[in-house]
Amino acid sequence: MIRVLIPENAEFSRYENEIKNLYKNSQAQINDPNSFEFIRDNTFFYMFLDDDKLIGGIYYFVDEAGKLFLNGFANRKMFEQSLECLKLSTGWFDSDIYAEAQNRASALCLLRCGFRRFNDNIFILKVKSSAKKVYSSFF
Repeated sequence: MIRVLIPENAEFSRYENEIKNLYKNSQAQINDPNSFEFIRDNTFFYMFLDDDKLIGGIYYFVDEAGKLFLNGFANRKMFEQSLECLKLSTGWFDSDIYAEAQNRASALCLLRCGFRRFNDNIFILKVKSSAKKVYSSFF
């Protein structure tokens, strides 16, 4: 069963060294120069576990143009679990989501989760207009 932890969860610290090391080992492939502490503290950061086994992390942030982007990293041989985590987390946001694919595996993951190529290695997941209407009708 997939479990999600955020930095505010008490249990997060139990896996923090493991997720930090995974981030450091993945940093070059995901093209993020920021420290683990920076992304943990300044993004919407989610850690994913399969029971007690670390899958990886996904984090969301708003770029300078005001677009919501995601980035993520996962342990090897966890492709199906990564798909499940990505599908789950994209449902938590009510705006279009952008992602930059750094390699073929990440592009495939994004495509299988409903993203479409926006340009070159940038992908977008468009929120259905009916979802935007439902959300906006509450306010």
